[in-house]
Amino acid sequence: MFEQRREKLSETDEYDAIMIDSPENLYYYTGFTGGEAMLIMFSQKILKNRGIDDNVAFIITDSRYYEQVEKECHDICLIRLDDCTYVDAVKLLLTGKLEEIDKVYDKLSDVFSNNAHNYKIAIEDTMKLSRYLKLNESLGNCKLTIDSELINAPRMVKEEGEIALLKRAEQIGDEAFAHILTVLKPGITEAEIALELEFFMKKQGAAKLSFDTIVASGSNSSMPHAQVTGRVIENGDFVTMDFGCVYKGYCSDMTRTVAVGKPTDEMKKVYQIVLDANLRAMDGIKAGVKCSDIDELARGYIREKGYGKCFGHGLGHGVGLYIHEEPRFSPKCDVITRENMVITDEPGIYLPGRFGVRIEDLVVVKKNGCERLSNSIKELVIL
Repeated sequence: MFEQRREKLSETDEYDAIMIDSPENLYYYTGFTGGEAMLIMFSQKILKNRGIDDNVAFIITDSRYYEQVEKECHDICLIRLDDCTYVDAVKLLLTGKLEEIDKVYDKLSDVFSNNAHNYKIAIEDTMKLSRYLKLNESLGNCKLTIDSELINAPRMVKEEGEIALLKRAEQIGDEAFAHILTVLKPGITEAEIALELEFFMKKQGAAKLSFDTIVASGSNSSMPHAQVTGRVIENGDFVTMDFGCVYKGYCSDMTRTVAVGKPTDEMKKVYQIVLDANLRAMDGIKAGVKCSDIDELARGYIREKGYGKCFGHGLGHGVGLYIHEEPRFSPKCDVITRENMVITDEPGIYLPGRFGVRIEDLVVVKKNGCERLSNSIKELVIL
């Protein structure tokens, strides 16, 4: 699986080499789950020009991860940092001065010694500026070009194995929501709710949170990404909970808003508008539709109901190894949806200083519709 992904990426005609150092893409292309490393792979055009048919890749890391790389990435040549920096190791690799090169392929030295200083290398936009500047200075005439689209694009469409892991991650979220409904009551704090959600999800097999849990009650719920506080839940509050976990590397994401005590007529009205917007967008999600058009299904409805200025964020975002991936349901995204993209549908209405409502589902784009991964109740829950 990982080798096939690297092989596909190496088919580029635009670059001579590709350099990856983000944790998500390191895992996607190598299976490495450690904390820090760098992957360097060469394009097929470079290798084939020198009579090399193999897909050659190197992973650079320090002594904390030597054994882990050997276990998880047995088909990739390990370059041990020892006393070198990452920049030093990359320079030595590109000039053919590392002993590890000979262990991979006898002809490989030609890849480095001939025109190595004129290579065009694709990098991610997440690379630290300090590393980028040092590499630029150290690698002579090599041109480092940010091309996250090239590197990230394969992750937009999920493989069946990835979807299975996303389903389980989201199922844990559903289980956590069902559990928290038995805990929520007046007198409990936002912080206690967040802690209970995290504890429950980890007990169900989650490795960690996919993002900091949002629990926003009462007037705090009018802030889409409110920080968890010690505010005590009161009768008459809306409580918005946005949470997710990581299961075997893959993230979940869901939001539900519930009422504690009797909601006002206005609260119920706003809730129903958000729910209807969520359902209208979901009815329109299928392969072959522009992302901005799906966003407008929800946004246009909320605007029609008089709350257009109260919905400021995008309708949704891709989810996978990272919680916010491409593509996005937003007015600015012209990506055409493809089957097996996994994206959120999360409209909201926020009335500053009063209350807010958001309802979020995770869905898989299909040829003629979508599959909802989050199955928790969406009708207004009144506790």
